[in-house]
Amino acid sequence: MKSRTFLGILGVGILFLTPIPSLSQQWSPEEQEVLDQLAECWDIWMEGIQSGSPDRWYAECTAPGLTYWAAQDGAPLDTDFDRRNWDLAMANDLGWVDIRPVSLVLLEDIAVLHFYGYWKTPTADGEQVMEAKRTEVFRRIDGRWRLLVGHATPVTVGDGSPYRRIRK
Repeated sequence: MKSRTFLGILGVGILFLTPIPSLSQQWSPEEQEVLDQLAECWDIWMEGIQSGSPDRWYAECTAPGLTYWAAQDGAPLDTDFDRRNWDLAMANDLGWVDIRPVSLVLLEDIAVLHFYGYWKTPTADGEQVMEAKRTEVFRRIDGRWRLLVGHATPVTVGDGSPYRRIRK
């Protein structure tokens, strides 16, 4: 009986000492380059918000012919959408919080990324972090991944807010 108990304890001990593979997604160096570029471009976007001009973001982070579709707008719109709504962006983009990639497909000079994006924005209740499901397509131009096509859908909770509030 003592040997059974000993073997049981030994088995449990070995189980806890055995490394468990990470549950988080692992990205190849090429995929990580796309994710790092996205984070850098979100920083550049915020620099544009603070300076009052999106020009650097357009110059360094977008591909010619960029189109973007925000679900609440109902149809894809070209680059002029951001420029037409710049005052709205300056009032509502308080800073990005996180990027949670779901999948990333690389096809030579094209990258298709599905992810959740988290941004701080003002609400009647104070500053909130909002979540959106996003799909963005990037094209490598001169060694840099540039946004070519995108779509964002706010995650709703049925409270009338276009966004799901995830934390203050």
